Amino acid sequence: MALKIVSWNCHGLQTQKEDIESIINKFQPICLGLQETYLKPHLSAKFKNYITQRNDFQHGSRASGGVACLTSWQMPSKPILLNTQLQADAIQIQLGSRITVCYLYLPPRDHIEQRHLDELIRQLPSPFFLQGDLNGHNSLG
Repeated sequence: MALKIVSWNCHGLQTQKEDIESIINKFQPICLGLQETYLKPHLSAKFKNYITQRNDFQHGSRASGGVACLTSWQMPSKPILLNTQLQADAIQIQLGSRITVCYLYLPPRDHIEQRHLDELIRQLPSPFFLQGDLNGHNSLG
């Protein structure tokens, strides 16, 4: 089985379900990370043959940001519980050995402190992939 790990800023999971299903059908990824999901807790995020783990983010009463990790049900996996202020989600998959996949969204206008990234990385079992929409123009403090 090829290791296909995909990350995409979907700008709204509910409005992009068809595109997400197309990505799944075309690439059949082991893991698909989505950023800016804009989900509230009561909204569904289910996809055929995938387990969904998510970290919703709300700004006031409005859903914004947020990340989700879709993992193929055929892939042995377990969620990694993160204690972070960042919009992140992580899962550990079994591919002969364990590999951690972490998806992260850093909003462009937020001030992100380096220590928050360091704290996140310390929580990730090695080896790990860190993917997502990191907004390269985001200034780290």
